[in-house]
Formats: sequence, C-alpha cells, structure tokens
Amino acid sequence: MSWVLLLAVFAAEPGYVDSKACQPCHAGIYALYAKSGMGRSFARFQSLPATANYTHQGRRYLAAGNTMSRGAISLGIDFVIGSGNHSQTLIHQRSAGKWVELPLSWYAEGGGKWRMSPGYDRLDHSEFTREVSESCLFCHKGYTPELAIDCQRCHGPGEAHAKRQGPIVNPAKLTPERSLEVCLQCHLESASRTLPDSILRLGRRVNSFRPGEALGDYRVFFEFARPAESDRMTVNGAGYGLLQSACYLKSAGKLQCTTCHDPHSEFTLQEDRFDAACRSCHGQKHEAARTDCSGCHMPKRRTEDAVHVVMTDHRIRRDARPSLARIAETHGRMTGAVRPLYPRLLADSAEIRLYRAMAEGDAASMERALGELHSTDARAYFELGEAWKKQGRLVEALAAYRKSADARAVVAAVEILLRQSRLEEASGLLEPAVRQWPKDAKLWSSLAVIAVGRGQFAVGLQHARQALALDEEDHLAWWNFGVCLEATGDKAQAQEAYRRSTELRPPGPR
Repeated sequence: MSWVLLLAVFAAEPGYVDSKACQPCHAGIYALYAKSGMGRSFARFQSLPATANYTHQGRRYLAAGNTMSRGAISLGIDFVIGSGNHSQTLIHQRSAGKWVELPLSWYAEGGGKWRMSPGYDRLDHSEFTREVSESCLFCHKGYTPELAIDCQRCHGPGEAHAKRQGPIVNPAKLTPERSLEVCLQCHLESASRTLPDSILRLGRRVNSFRPGEALGDYRVFFEFARPAESDRMTVNGAGYGLLQSACYLKSAGKLQCTTCHDPHSEFTLQEDRFDAACRSCHGQKHEAARTDCSGCHMPKRRTEDAVHVVMTDHRIRRDARPSLARIAETHGRMTGAVRPLYPRLLADSAEIRLYRAMAEGDAASMERALGELHSTDARAYFELGEAWKKQGRLVEALAAYRKSADARAVVAAVEILLRQSRLEEASGLLEPAVRQWPKDAKLWSSLAVIAVGRGQFAVGLQHARQALALDEEDHLAWWNFGVCLEATGDKAQAQEAYRRSTELRPPGPR
C-alpha cells in the first residue's frame, strides 16, 4: 500500500498544516519538542529496539528486521505507536487502509523487554487482526499526515497563523479551566476496557476538538458511581488523578499540568522544578527531606491497560502507597452506574441521559433517550444495536442496526440474519449497502456468503474476489473464497485460499 493512500485515509483536518511551517519562527522550541515524548508519539517504523523472541501461552512470536511472525504468518511492521519512554507498540498497515496492532510490544521497564501488546495478554486474543481504534490514534497521532502529535494539538489549526492572517491559540493565555482542558483532551481516562469512560457528543468527529473551546462541548466524561474494587490507574489517566488531588482542588485553578511540565520539552523537567512547585505551598513541610516530593507523594505505579508499563501516579496523596507488583490484564467489561466526571455538573436532558446510558451499556435507557431526542444519529443506533446484542436481545439489536446509516451496522445485522438462515433479508440489506459503500470489503465478503448459501458459487467467487481486491489480508474473505473455489471444483486453489486464511488468523493451542 502506498503512502499516498495512507495520507488519503488519514487526511489533515481543515485549517491544519504541516508543523514545519512553525519552524522558521520558533526554531528552538520546534527542535526541543521534536525530541519530546509527544513529538515522538507516532512514527514510521525504522528499526527494532532489539530482536524479539517471546513465547506466550505456548505461542512463539518473533520480530526481526521489519516483520513480526508466529508460525506461518508474517506481517510487515509499518508504524510505531509510542516514544519509547515507556513503550513502543508495532503497527501493520493493511491493504484496506486499516491499521493492526501487532502482538508484541517493547517496554522500557527493567532496561527494556518484549511482552504482549495491550489487549493481547490472554489466551483467546485476536492474533494479528486487532485493529487500532480511532480513539487510540487520537491520543497518539496528529491531525496532519506527518504522523506524530504536533504543535497544533495544543495551539489549534495553524494555517491562518502561518500565512500571518490571524493569531493562534496560546494555552497560557486561556482561562485556567480552558488551559487545563488542552491537556485533559488526552489525559482524562478514568477506566480502561471496563466502560466507555467518555462519550463523543452527537455530531462531533473524533478529531474535532479545538484548543480554547469547552472540552464538555466535545466529549462527556464519566466514572463509576461506586468505588473501584482496586485503586488502579491507566496510561492516559494523569489528568484523572490530578483532578482528584486535594492540591488541585484547593488551588482554585492555579495548579496546572504546566506547573510542573514544560509541554515543549521533556528535557527541562528537573526534580528541582517539581520540588519548587510543591514548596510554593508546602514550604514548611518535611524540613529534613526537602527534595523528591513527587517520589513519595506521586510514586510510580503499574497501569491497568498496559500492564508492563510503569508511570507516575498523578493523584497526589499524603499517604501514597507505591506498588509495582504485577497485575493481570483486565478483559471482562465491568458494568454499573456511572456519574459525571467532567464536566462535573450536567443538566438533566435526553442527550445527557443518552450518554450516561451509553457509558453504562443500558440498552433500554439508550433507546428511550434516542426516542426523546428524535435522533437519527448513525453512531448512536449502532451502539444501541451492540448493547442489545450483548444482552442477547437479537430482535431489538436488528431493529437498532436497521436504523443506523453505517456500514458497520449493516455487517452486524447481516451476521445475525445469516446465523438465522434469513438469506433474503440479509441480501436486501447488503445490496443497497454495497452501492452506498462500494469499497467496504466486509460487505462484499458477506455477499459471497449469501451467494454460497443460495448455491450460486460463481457469483460468490466474484464477490469474494472483490472483497480481496479491497482487503487482501481479510482472513474471512479468504475463507469464503476457498469455499467458493471448492464448490466450483477448483480444490487446489481452494486449499491455497484456506491456507492463506489460516496464515492470517492462525488457530491458538487447544
């Protein structure tokens, strides 16, 4: 796949430019920032920190050169998420423009080691098919094709400013609340894989937040109403920890992330700067130990979403209890009542009730709220279908999917209909969907399944070929292709298609 297609898939947001336009006027800051963690948050792959040879649950994974493999499967390494300060996760770019998280990641703890990537530390993981989500990219990738988080994530679109046609946002000149939200857009994660800790407001795109606007107008954040069973933290939870700190709550907005952190350079973060920030309010404390305040009150701890990562706990505590003990990766969804985290005060409305229900996974409440709103939002109805499906309510799930003008909803509805042998209904959904989204490989692959079910194997071959032309690494499309080939008498090619499918998604140990 060419870089041209990559740039088309992840095109720049309106008003954003290549941050090289900032360099002529801000050369010093530009050079320092390029070396910082945020400035190295995402990059094209160049080389491995070390050759990887790691066995997990009886499966041996290798990474060498520019590939990662297990058994017969071998995928190229195209991108790297993470600066390496804490970890680096390797990414494969599929032919359909989608990005896949590869099973091994490099972690800095203990001088460096290879372990399973986040979400993979389990026996029944998704092997080489775990897609990188938009929410993951939001906090690691900039809005322009240059890849890493750039100047404009904090300063806003730079096109007009680069042309000297207007000012640019300076977070230091915003109100304390708006200034802090520039950081909170990525660092306010209250939970990981347990509940949607934040809900994008209806009508907003993932990359539509602009520094200076109210963060709550873009996204609503939640946390569990009941205390967590264990006091865990996440990679992106620094802001969540800070907001719970007495130091922050009593500062009346004076304590900001930038009180201790220079966003332009990690190399100016000296311990004396941290201590000076603490001493500005606690000058008479601990006369015998006037250094390394953060070491005692903000100790390093292990994160729940990347269990091989150790980070600073930003919940400043009088009696902090550090623990680097190993923890198991959380896979099951924790459910329950939630409460607003940010903004703290939310007016009661059908829209807010919808977001709360989405966070709780409460399908019935979601449906009521959507009815009150008279909403036709495709994303909301897709999420409603997913919530009903998790509860085993397939009739309700189908009804919700049918109301969602989203290709994902069509695929999900067709999967249910096919399991129920309702081929004609599935075909009635797919045929107009393929005309609307002709480049969606999953739709074509589903059409191939329907053709097989009807005994129309020649037609199935055409649909399967179209699916593979769009995504040559879809293991299900290869399997469907094999079924059609076998049915038309081409057993040799069918065997090759089955082999390719198995390579792309090798079975785990029995």
